[in-house]
Amino acid sequence: MPVSPAHIARLSGGGGYCSGTLISPDEVLTCAHFFAARGVSAAGLRIEVGGEHPRAKEVRVAPRTDVALVRLETPVYLPGYPGLGRPRWLARTVTFGFGGRATHPVARVGRYVGALPVAASRGLRTWVRPAGFTFNASPVIKGDSGGPVLIDAHLVAVQSLILDPRGTNLRVATVSLVSPDLLASLR
Repeated sequence: MPVSPAHIARLSGGGGYCSGTLISPDEVLTCAHFFAARGVSAAGLRIEVGGEHPRAKEVRVAPRTDVALVRLETPVYLPGYPGLGRPRWLARTVTFGFGGRATHPVARVGRYVGALPVAASRGLRTWVRPAGFTFNASPVIKGDSGGPVLIDAHLVAVQSLILDPRGTNLRVATVSLVSPDLLASLR
């Protein structure tokens, strides 16, 4: 089932925000670095998805990845939820996010350009395992982190890091690849 903008979540807390994806009625998939960097817990998290404001029950982080799963206290029922896909070299991608303080999810078109076993942020605070890379037609910006990376309307990754040496956004983003095994470890 294709992801609609209604499935894209805005998560905020600790003075910041990120994006995520409602992958089932009571689960939002997002990036882990948001929680670590801001010290945000389930109790301090504000969520907006599908026109609703559900409360977080718990946050689970996959060890040694940049992927987190937020379990909701109250389900949010929408038509269809994204299925998982596999990344393919040079496949067209669409990434949704609330970057740049957008009031609605913005779609950014790009291409999947490859994978590495691991990538890290400046300062080595965020580790992405396994990592993929996308090249985007328009720059991915702060706040897009945690948003879904889709190929053929299937979720393949979560937006993680922006490649911006010396403040120059190269339109290259590091993404955390999502597999059935990774999701199972979070559930």
